[in-house]
Parts: sequence; structure tokens; C-alpha cells
Amino acid sequence: MEKLPRRTFVTQMLGGALTFSLVKSLTEARALGASVRPVAAKWLAEAEELSGGLKGRKVTPGEWQSKVEDLFRRVELKDLLRTINYDELIKAPLFPEDHESALDLEFPHVEGLPAKLTYIPMFIAFKQGRAIVPHGHHNMVSMHMLLEGEVHARHYENRGGDEAHMIVEPSLDKHFARGELSTVSDERHNVHWFKATRGPVFMFNVAVFGLDGTRNFSGRHYVDPLGGHKLGDGRIRARRLTHTEAFKLYGNT
Repeated sequence: MEKLPRRTFVTQMLGGALTFSLVKSLTEARALGASVRPVAAKWLAEAEELSGGLKGRKVTPGEWQSKVEDLFRRVELKDLLRTINYDELIKAPLFPEDHESALDLEFPHVEGLPAKLTYIPMFIAFKQGRAIVPHGHHNMVSMHMLLEGEVHARHYENRGGDEAHMIVEPSLDKHFARGELSTVSDERHNVHWFKATRGPVFMFNVAVFGLDGTRNFSGRHYVDPLGGHKLGDGRIRARRLTHTEAFKLYGNT
């Protein structure tokens, strides 16, 4: 496992974070529809309430997953996010050759919300044939929602292991179309892997870090599920990888 501060991780390992305002900068780039402004406050507030409850331990990670999945599956939210002009975004330098780009999103201040949100919203982009490589997390939750393109989504449960290997068990294997999503936590679907089968792919990501009260971000637990040893009961003994190994094996296939 590679331990890095979250922003260092995004900057160094995902090709550079372009921090910009979802409403201001994307609108200036003609990438975001005008319908965003009047409705954004409502779902921003709902996501903050859930994430604040998680940090305050009023909501468990598994409950956060279920409630966030419900929130982001709402038809009006899908329609909102589909107003993004992807033809404009395709022109931007968002597409590394062996992994994804992760763009931190900064929302303008919304009345009733704290100046600093509990969750981190991000915008994800990657080319056809590229992937968010197989990896797990610790002490965090996240949601990935497909906005454009198609991905082959695979999730695994983390069943333990040692310093060299992680025992994983397949829990989801599905091709996502626009509007479909999945979540991860230590409780459910801990390891995920998304490969772009039709691209470019754009995804919306929401993440809450440091659930135990610390601010440290432990990075990713990269694994090799396809090259792992099948244990005969559905579980796989997967070798742990460095990010360089993971990008080489899974980033561009």
C-alpha cells in the first residue's frame, strides 16, 4: 500500500488535478448546461447531510452507500449531469495513456452549507480501452456515477490477506450505461475496477476521507485479480501491486 496525502495522490498518480469550479469554469468552457444553478443547491445539501452524518458516526459506511446510491439515481440528477457538453470536454487535456484523470471540483458557496464540504466531489475522465485500475481503499467511502460512455465495472469484497497479497471475492460484474453507479466502503464492494469499453468516459465521483477522525489518506491498495490464484470457493488470492505495475497491467489493455 502506498501512503500519500490525498491531493499528492491525485496530482502525482492520476496525471495532475485540475482544480476548477463546476459551475463557473465548466460554464465558461460551454461544457455545463444552464439548468445547473437553480437545482444544484438541493443535492449538494443532501450529499453534505449524508457525509456529515458519516463523519459524525450517525450513519454507517454501508448506510452511506445505500443512501448516496438512492440520491444519485434520481432521474432529475441524471438529467442535470447530462447537460454537460462532452464535445467541449473531449478537447481538454484529460486523457492519459494508462489511467484516468481526476479533477477536483469546487462548488460556489451555497447558503446553509459549510464553506468546506465534508465530501470531495471529483470529475473523472479516461479514454476507450483505458481503466481505473483494480484497487481498494481504507477508511473512506466513494461513489462513481457514469455520465458518458460505457464501462465494464467490477467490484470485489476485501477478505483480508497479508503484506504481499489480498484475498478478494467478486461481488459485481456489470457493464454500466449512462446514469449507472456504484459505491465502495470498508463494509461493501471495497475493491473496484472500471474499464472503458466505449469512450471517452466521464464519471462523477463523491468521496469522504478519514472516517475514523484522521485526515490522512492512505492511497490505494492496488491488486492483480486476473493474475491471482483461485482458492476454489470463489475467492482469489491477488498479488498486491505498486501503482506502476497496476497501470502497466490494467491501465491500457
